Amino acid sequence: MAKSKLCIFLLIAAPLLVVSIAFMGGCTRQSSTEEPSPPIPTPPTEPVPGTHTKGYVYVSILDFAFEYPEDWEIDIPEVVDGEDIESVAMFTKPGTSTTLIVTVKLSNLTSLEEVKEEIKEVLNKLGSTILEERKIVVNGREGYEVIYKPIPAVKMRQVIFIANGKSYMLACSTAEALYDQYRDTFDDIINSFVIK
Repeated sequence: MAKSKLCIFLLIAAPLLVVSIAFMGGCTRQSSTEEPSPPIPTPPTEPVPGTHTKGYVYVSILDFAFEYPEDWEIDIPEVVDGEDIESVAMFTKPGTSTTLIVTVKLSNLTSLEEVKEEIKEVLNKLGSTILEERKIVVNGREGYEVIYKPIPAVKMRQVIFIANGKSYMLACSTAEALYDQYRDTFDDIINSFVIK
């Protein structure tokens, strides 16, 4: 059951990311009569331990926190009731296809090996090319990292942590030609991630 839920989650998240890459870079938002998204909590005055803050904004959402570049735009899509997804936040470098999506989802997975198997299976089904994969440690917490190409012109770096009965996924993506330019930014974001 946990396997099928992760597959469904990844099948939803991957198209969301591809769509965001294709359209978020150059689109402008039109005014709407709908209620605005809830505001992001005011960042505390202390930065995430172990990271620099020059040019970055510290954000704390639910039970996790991290830094992102201050010139990136944030969007918090509404979470659909009935899904196991607890939170989604999308960050975009204006004028580019460079995107970060942070997703928190209820999960029955208990090990990084289970995460690795599921992600590899889903990426293979989607026809993605896996370039690198490894276990990593960020702020004392082990995670699984995979770098892959969801479509030919896009390169994506995804890191997943399991804690508190949830999976925490950071998906950093940009055009393949820009990936090296944003590698340090992706490192800074990922290395600042803290689960409370």
